[in-house]
Amino acid sequence: MFPFMIRIYGIGGYEEVGRNMTCIEVDDEAIILDMGLYMDRFVALQEKDIEMSYENLLAEDAIPYDGVINHLKNKIKGIVVSHAHLDHIGAIKWLYSRYNVPIITTPYTAEIIEKNVKVKKLIRVNINSGYKFSKNIAIDFINVTHSVPQASIINVKTKYGSILYGLDYKNDNHPIVGRKTNMKKLKELDDVLLLIADSTNADEEKKTFSEIIAKEMLRDIMLGMETDGKAIFITTFSSHIARHKSILAIAKMLGRKAVFIGRSMYDYIESAEKLKIVDFSEAEKIKIPKRSSKKLEELNKKKNEYVFIVTGGMGEKNAVLTQLADGRLPLKIEPQDFIIFSCNVIPTPTIQANRKILEQKLHRKKARIFKDIHVSGHAAREELRDLIKITQPRHILPAHGSIDKTAAMAALAHEMGYELGKNVHLIQNGQSMVI
Repeated sequence: MFPFMIRIYGIGGYEEVGRNMTCIEVDDEAIILDMGLYMDRFVALQEKDIEMSYENLLAEDAIPYDGVINHLKNKIKGIVVSHAHLDHIGAIKWLYSRYNVPIITTPYTAEIIEKNVKVKKLIRVNINSGYKFSKNIAIDFINVTHSVPQASIINVKTKYGSILYGLDYKNDNHPIVGRKTNMKKLKELDDVLLLIADSTNADEEKKTFSEIIAKEMLRDIMLGMETDGKAIFITTFSSHIARHKSILAIAKMLGRKAVFIGRSMYDYIESAEKLKIVDFSEAEKIKIPKRSSKKLEELNKKKNEYVFIVTGGMGEKNAVLTQLADGRLPLKIEPQDFIIFSCNVIPTPTIQANRKILEQKLHRKKARIFKDIHVSGHAAREELRDLIKITQPRHILPAHGSIDKTAAMAALAHEMGYELGKNVHLIQNGQSMVI
C-alpha cells in the first residue's frame, strides 16, 4: 500500500467531451475544479420541454453526479472554475447550492456565472495571479489561449507538488484577443506531480492552427466572393469573443454593419465590453429577436447592408439560425444568401443530428452554405506533446474526452516514456485514484 497523499475524483468529463468536474483531496482538505454541463444531453432535454430541475438533469446525465464526494462535504474549501464555457460552468446553477463554499475564478468567467446563478461568495482573481486556501492548498490561474477570454490552466499547489488542471488549452502564437499562453510560467514549474490533460484533440496528428487563420478564412469568403445584393449570416459559438471581433473588422472592410442576434451571444459580448476586453460599440446587438420584430423587419428591407452574426451553429431548436431557417422571424433567408458556419460540430449524437436537420432546411431555401470556417480552441497531439515535455509531470491523467480520446492521450504519453497503470492513469466518471 502507498501512503495516502492525494486522491483525484473524476466526477465528470472522463467519459465524454463535456460535463467537466474534478475534485482534488489533499489530506484533510479538498477543492472542486469546474461544474459543467454535458451539452448533448442538455440540448436533448431542452427539446423535450420538461422542467430543468436537478433531478431531471441528473437522470439524463446532463450534469455530473457528485454523490461520489458526499463524504467530503466538510473538507471542501472552494470551487475553482477554469473558464466560461458551459461544459465547465453550466452545472453551477444546479450544483452550487449543495456546497457552502466560495467560487474562485477570473473576472470574465465571474461575469458570465453571475448572469446565470446567484452566488453567495464569488472571488475574482486576475489571470496569472493566485489564491491561497490554506497552508496546504493554493492555486494559480495560468493564462492560456482558448476560444473564450481569460481561460486558464489551474495550477493546484500542494506540499506534495503541483497538480496542473490543463483542460481547454492551446498554444496560439497570434491570438486575436488577450495574451499568448504563458509558456514562461509553465516552463518555470519544477515539481509537477500530475497533469490532468485535455484529450479532446489528442487523436489529431497536428498542431491546432492560430485563431488568425480563422480570421483569414472568413476574410477570404466575405471579401473574395460575390456577396453583392445578398445577406450574410454567420454563426459561431456565443462565447467566441475573438471570432466576433474578427467578423466585426471584416464587416467594416466590406462596408456593412455587424448585427449580433441572440441571448447568449449578447451576454458574452456585454460581459467582455464591461471589462473592456473588446469594444463592439459600432455593432448592433439584439438580445431576444422575438421582442424585436419591428427592428428585424427594418433590417430585412436592407439585408445586403449588414452582416448578421447569430446563435445556432449546433442546430438548437430555439436558437436564432433555426428560427430563421423555419421562417419564424421577420428577418428572412432567401436563395443565394450566404450562411457561414464559423464553428465545428460538437461530436455528440444529438448535436450532430440537429445540425444535419438545420443544414437540410437551409438547402431547401437554396442558401449558399460554407461549413467548418473554424479553428479549434483545443490543443492537438503535437501541442500536447510539447506541454508534457515542458512541464515534465510525474503522472498524467487524460480528461475531457470519450474513451477513444483519453486512450489517444494515454498513447501519446506512452510514446514519451510513460507507462499505463504506473504513471498514466485512465479513470471513468465516478472513479478516483490515489497518488
